[in-house]
Amino acid sequence: MIYTIENDVLKLEVNGDGGSMTSLVYKPTCEERLWQGDEKWWKGQDVVIFPIVGHAGPFVAKGARRELKSHGIVRYATLELLEGGDDFVTLGTHSDAQTMLQYPYGFEFAISYRLNGDSVTVQYRVRSLGGRMPFYVGGHPGMAAPGGSVTIEFENEEEPLVYPVGEDSAVPVGKIKSFTLDKQFLARHKTYQLGNLTGGAINAVTQDGYVYTYRSNCPLFAFWSNENGGDYVCVEPWWGINDYPSAPREITLKPFMNFDDGQGSVFSYTLFVRKKA
Repeated sequence: MIYTIENDVLKLEVNGDGGSMTSLVYKPTCEERLWQGDEKWWKGQDVVIFPIVGHAGPFVAKGARRELKSHGIVRYATLELLEGGDDFVTLGTHSDAQTMLQYPYGFEFAISYRLNGDSVTVQYRVRSLGGRMPFYVGGHPGMAAPGGSVTIEFENEEEPLVYPVGEDSAVPVGKIKSFTLDKQFLARHKTYQLGNLTGGAINAVTQDGYVYTYRSNCPLFAFWSNENGGDYVCVEPWWGINDYPSAPREITLKPFMNFDDGQGSVFSYTLFVRKKA
């Protein structure tokens, strides 16, 4: 089922299958700003990530070998409507006998979308249903960008660490205020994972005059698009990281791991969509 919310500036559609955004229209120009997907370059528009990030290798949880499909469980689930209004919607899912075979932790998961002017705030709520539960969580919005190219501008001068996919150690980048994220860049870096950020806003400026601004306290942002084609870019707030060769197989020992003991944990990011004057 598709759930639609809107205000004077934005109209957002969310799919109950997977809980992700499927359309984000900027109403002043009547333009779709979420990539609409195709089989060749990427059929998705967004992904709700839980409880692993990316194409993780087999891991050990509660003493046994486990394995999950890309980005985990929730993206493949059908979420139910928990609450909603004109400009907000909350969807949820929970563990069952099948998920417990893959990921042996009982959980409740909810995702909320709330519009405020030219922004949408995405909030994840995770609660363990029994004991200390390890997990990753995050977003994967694919925003429309002609040529698959944007200029990334940081609010603060950053001195980040990059975590190369498939490699075992982080690499200092040096001080940066901006860089060009395009197909050539991604052909070299694949998924570009940046940590050690200050928490300032990240702007992605498109060639057709839009600015996407991301605000979050997440420990790591990933930057991705299909390096061979597709008019989109993904700036992804992650509370987690892609697996890498020397990462511990034991899930509780993996870097950037989050834990919930039943009290409930909340994570969020806000995405602003603006047209430059």
